[in-house]
Amino acid sequence: MVSAEARPLAQTGGLADVLSALPDALARRGHAVRRFLPAYGFIDRSGFERETEEPAVPLGPAHVPAGFLSRREPGGVVTTLVENAELFGRASIYGPPGGEYPDNARRFTFLARAVCEWAKRQARRPDILHVHDWHAALVPLLVRLGRAGEPSPRTVLTIHNLGYQGEFPARELDWLFLSEAERRQVFHVDGIEFYGGINFLKAGIVYSDALTTVSPTYAREILTPEFGCRLDGLLRWQTGKLRGILNGADYTRWDPSSDATLLHPYGPETLARKADSARALRERLHLPASDRPIMGVVSRLAHQKGIDVLTNSVERLLEEGADLAVLGSGEQAIVDHLEWLRHRHPDRIGITIGYDESLSHLVIAGSDLLLIPSRYEPCGLTQMYAMRYGTLPVVTRTGGLADTVRDSPDPSHATGFFLDDLSPGSLVATVRRALALRWVDPSAWRRRQRNAMAEDFSWDLAASRYSELYAQLL
Repeated sequence: MVSAEARPLAQTGGLADVLSALPDALARRGHAVRRFLPAYGFIDRSGFERETEEPAVPLGPAHVPAGFLSRREPGGVVTTLVENAELFGRASIYGPPGGEYPDNARRFTFLARAVCEWAKRQARRPDILHVHDWHAALVPLLVRLGRAGEPSPRTVLTIHNLGYQGEFPARELDWLFLSEAERRQVFHVDGIEFYGGINFLKAGIVYSDALTTVSPTYAREILTPEFGCRLDGLLRWQTGKLRGILNGADYTRWDPSSDATLLHPYGPETLARKADSARALRERLHLPASDRPIMGVVSRLAHQKGIDVLTNSVERLLEEGADLAVLGSGEQAIVDHLEWLRHRHPDRIGITIGYDESLSHLVIAGSDLLLIPSRYEPCGLTQMYAMRYGTLPVVTRTGGLADTVRDSPDPSHATGFFLDDLSPGSLVATVRRALALRWVDPSAWRRRQRNAMAEDFSWDLAASRYSELYAQLL
């Protein structure tokens, strides 16, 4: 597997969680799994050993040295860091806060080249090269170019978010070190070319042997102009190799009965203890003690996540009788709006800007509702975590949210609440409906909580589906 992120070594979002849990789940099924990611400057190298061979990787007009540092993890997965101090020895993954490194095309071309060079030099070559998002999406192209006349791995590309594609000017193609014939072979409208430039993700879509997204609904949505991000036509052309495999939840980290970050763990039969987490959350966010329910948000603070709809609803949401707890970082305009709202309602709104692992657990455990009003959501993990904690998600009916949450007047079936549409009025109305259930029919509320806690989105199911896909490719 090849990715720009993997928890706990390098993380900005859910991609890193997937690259932590999925390899372990595949290893439990008997696969020999090696996970590659760049050797960023901030990664702790404890336990890693340098591999003896350090090949010179073709990159533009030069050959650039690549180091490989590896260690075997407790579950059997091997993690390999691709080392080049000039390209990866930096303080951030993609760029400084709010920006991108200007040489990202070169950096991630090197990652793809280095992994392919490593694979070619193995006495036992990998059967599958499974790459994630645009940062690794040149691997299928390189494998396809080198496939003639010799055995080579099958390739799988997983799209975690189609909105991020790796678009660059055409001159960045030079880093691929292609012959003139190879350049003609790939730089055209049915290859890596994209509106006169190049598109890394498009290359992966075209040249991979199989293509997956992180939920069945998102796999259908990206075939439409609304969600296809200018690639819907290409994806419809490639639909024969496209499938949606729902991400899983890592219940070794996200289970209220064994969560070491909680002072008072709880389970379906001890839900009363959830109130202890609510009190702890109020203390952590400097909110006064209260029996009011809490609406939680653990999210990137971005337009995609519908946080602008939330900020435009906050005043009315507070009128419904619930307080708000927010953890996240993102677009400055949204952050500024949230800070302004907190200044207006310091006793009702608690906000932490940034990422805090233990606080994310506490927000999810201590809230009654988790608000996820996303415009689109390829899969989403927080709604899965929230359900296991008896925190009912309020979501839009899109992507993985539609695949994991159920809303029904039948208390034996429901696990959360759907918005009718993405608007402030609909968000307020849905929260009002949820809080009314909590206050008017506590037994139905408890039933919905227990339904949610009983849902099983473990990674073993996703791993079984990936195993089937690998077997078909081979």
